[in-house]
Amino acid sequence: MSHSFVSKTSTDEPVTVIKNYTVPTDEADHFTDVYQENARIMAAQPGFLRSRLHRPLAEGPETRFVHIAEWTSGTALDKATGNPEWHASLQRMFDDPDLHITSEPATYRVVVELQPS
Repeated sequence: MSHSFVSKTSTDEPVTVIKNYTVPTDEADHFTDVYQENARIMAAQPGFLRSRLHRPLAEGPETRFVHIAEWTSGTALDKATGNPEWHASLQRMFDDPDLHITSEPATYRVVVELQPS
């Protein structure tokens, strides 16, 4: 099974990627380290705005991370996910024998936004 994620949003509107990663809690710190290599590659791509990896305050046997990345457009994300260096990094992360990762990617567009008045 391939863990590659190729975006095909085909939109010039801003998009947000929300991806959940679940790892055994004793692998959580290692996952954070490995994840950063992959995130740095994407951060260098045109159209990248911001990325944050969230870790829960309370943990059980598994830790569910939430990754949120913002892009200037879906087309910029589409191009970035075609980067071979990123694909290689992603494959290394999922092939790491010390990590047992499951993930659920999805791409969203903003439909409601509130700010302080």
